[in-house]
Parts: sequence; C-alpha cells; structure tokens
Amino acid sequence: MTKRSIAVVDDDRTVLAIIHAFLTQCGYEIFTANSIAGCVDLFRDHGDEIDLAMIDVKIGRESGFDLADILEQDFKFYDHVFMTAFFWEERTLEKLLERGKPYFEKPLKLEEEVLPFLKEYFGKDETLS
Repeated sequence: MTKRSIAVVDDDRTVLAIIHAFLTQCGYEIFTANSIAGCVDLFRDHGDEIDLAMIDVKIGRESGFDLADILEQDFKFYDHVFMTAFFWEERTLEKLLERGKPYFEKPLKLEEEVLPFLKEYFGKDETLS
C-alpha cells in the first residue's frame, strides 16, 4: 500500500494542527501551509510527493481559489478540494460550484466526512485507519 500525502492549507494554525494530527494517525503524510506563499514553497520542495491538496477558501486575506489557480498554472496540479466556513455566502457557493471540485464545510467532520472521502478518493482497497 502506498502512503498518500496531502497538503493542507489554512490560515488557522489550530485547524492545521487538528487535521495534521488526525490524518497522520490515519496513515497519511501531511504537509501544512498557512498562506499562499507557504503552499507555493511547499510545492516547490515537495510537489512530486503530494497527492491531494485541501485548501481553505479564505486563507487570511488571500483566496484559496487563487491558490488553486496557481497550483494548476504553475505546477500542473489539479488534485485539490476546498474547505470553507463561509459556505453560506452566495459568492463562495457560486465559485465552489463553478469549479466543480469537492468541498467540505467547516467545522470539518473528519471521521464522518473527510476520512470516507479520502478512502474513496484514493481507492476503496486502501485501509489506512
């Protein structure tokens, strides 16, 4: 079984720590960044190791949608999903639907939603937990 690597990008260090601890315990290798620049650096150093990026829609004053565009344009990396606490904002929902990528509403339901998604995304035959 191949160990899968996930980049998690969120400006909230507590959220990063919780996701990191949970998914590491489930057998994933987790890289974290709290800004667009930090994620770009992460992809420069480890881009060939990363299988999926989980990107917050609002990274401080920066846009997770902008980060997704950078990953696609500069790194040809298209395997990303979004997270948001602002699902209720009409413009956020419109952008999520336009992009057609999976997304998770915060607070994240790691065990009930994220983990089953990852198992499905990476293949049903993987048993990481």
